[in-house]
Amino acid sequence: MESGLAKSMSARSKLNRAGVGLAGLTVVTLLLLCYFTLQSEAGIFSYKDDKGAIHFTDDMSKIPEEFRGGEKSFRKYEEARGTHRATPSPPPYIPLENLGSFSNIEEVQVPLIPVSGGNFLVDVLLNGRVKARLMLDTGASFVTLSEEIGQKLGVFNSGAHAEMPFNTAGGEEWMQLVALQTVGAGKAQSQLVEASIAKHIKDIDGLLGMSFLGDYRFEIDRTSKLLTLKPPNKKGEPTWEGKSGNWWKSRFEYYDSSVRNFVSRAKQMQRRGHQKATNMLKTAEFYKDLRLKLETRAMISGVPEQFR
Repeated sequence: MESGLAKSMSARSKLNRAGVGLAGLTVVTLLLLCYFTLQSEAGIFSYKDDKGAIHFTDDMSKIPEEFRGGEKSFRKYEEARGTHRATPSPPPYIPLENLGSFSNIEEVQVPLIPVSGGNFLVDVLLNGRVKARLMLDTGASFVTLSEEIGQKLGVFNSGAHAEMPFNTAGGEEWMQLVALQTVGAGKAQSQLVEASIAKHIKDIDGLLGMSFLGDYRFEIDRTSKLLTLKPPNKKGEPTWEGKSGNWWKSRFEYYDSSVRNFVSRAKQMQRRGHQKATNMLKTAEFYKDLRLKLETRAMISGVPEQFR
């Protein structure tokens, strides 16, 4: 009798432990599903708070729960095509001798200058010497500069140079491409930033687009009039020149695909006798040069081969 009771209690104990194990597995599964759901929502989001202020962020987890559904739902903006935004993922194994410095995440807050139409201007320093006030534009693939600012940088229209077609309010416009050595906003600074020179820009110095903003995780606080820039890497992740291995790999892949794309387009234009075919070939050479300069930076900084 006692032996049968003991066996019964032992069986119930095993069932209870199995139930606890299944419950724990269910909780872990749900947490993983939530994590990957958030990770898959890449883009730029905005939501309006109870005071009517509109907030922008590229991190969905920063949107308060009450603004994720119903009448107070957030909006998602797809990133502009052609940008090279680097999304960090768990880094692969790196030999100890190839480790870079370890990042201490520091955010930079840059004042926004409000102008008509709900837009903002940002004070920047180009190539360490030319000051400009650019309109913040997350929909622009590149930094775009007026001809006046271009001339201050020593860029003049010589005819045979790298050009790309852009869609503007006045229709398609071919714009000259330049590589800015540095673009600084507050204490944040990016190197080798693609920029275009636009003839149609007259009243402002230009646009601050994703060729600069894509180097960061950023938030736009319209109420406080602040642009917050954060490194794309995770805290404690090994970096080279402050950039993670995934950033370097993404940038190399972007340059390689750009070279292939523009060489192919130039050949098609040559067959059709397009007058801008030579400029398109120059654009392919422009990206080859950017890749060569990136390779030089990577070698000096000790970036491992697996990220090149």
